[in-house]
Amino acid sequence: MVLIDLHTHSNHSRGRKIPTEALPRPRDMIRVAKQRGLAGIALTDHDSIDGWKEAAAEAKKQGMIFIQGEEVSTARGHILALGITEHIPRGLSVQETMDQIHEQGGIGIASHPFDIAGQGVRYDAKYTDAVEAWNALSIDRFSNYLNNRKAERLGKPKVSGSDAHTLDMIGTAPIRTTATTLDDILKSILKQQVTLTKQYVSIRSIQTWSQERFKRSYDHVWNHIANYSPPRAWISRKLLNRFVTDRSNWLFTGLAHVGICSAAVYSACLTAAKY
Repeated sequence: MVLIDLHTHSNHSRGRKIPTEALPRPRDMIRVAKQRGLAGIALTDHDSIDGWKEAAAEAKKQGMIFIQGEEVSTARGHILALGITEHIPRGLSVQETMDQIHEQGGIGIASHPFDIAGQGVRYDAKYTDAVEAWNALSIDRFSNYLNNRKAERLGKPKVSGSDAHTLDMIGTAPIRTTATTLDDILKSILKQQVTLTKQYVSIRSIQTWSQERFKRSYDHVWNHIANYSPPRAWISRKLLNRFVTDRSNWLFTGLAHVGICSAAVYSACLTAAKY
């Protein structure tokens, strides 16, 4: 059995509100994946394939499997396109996106369909080839429960993924498979012949990632705050400066745990309402 991380992001993934989204360079991701015993990874940047060339070159050097991928922002939410050969534009319907994926010989996976941020395709997962039943960044817990339930109700194959945005997140929730080639990996997913790894990214890792994002996007965030009312702008700038310079992080660690607990309660209520 080998380990493959199907959901990772490099510095070619860009955010909307905060420009810096993911942090690592593609070649560093491959090296870290190799060190952690993975046989390969899929690079699935948000609406970008710019990291493919660098990642593929390093994967060849390291003797690893590299899966060309993209996390496509459809009109309804995110879909992981694996095994594709060209960029797929954002904003298409789920069905149109799936058609383009299949035309390129790839498969489309509903990534975190019921995530609490509302970035998943939710019930449109029925149009995809498989469902990401376990996402390591969905630490509210209950959204993964919904992802899994939806996959089972639809009879869809299930996968897991780290959704790594930093080097330390890589390999958190890989799949296990006996397949050792790209085609065989995709076939093993469709035939439900993979085993999921169910682990979560630590709160500390998420906090460190968030702090670095704000550091790298400091000027952008500072200028955005200028649009706030004077009292709100003053408070926001104080918090921003405290967050990017705080080494102990005791205040924001506490706030992070409060936020996670709140998200878990909110997600649990949504889950109870649905089931």
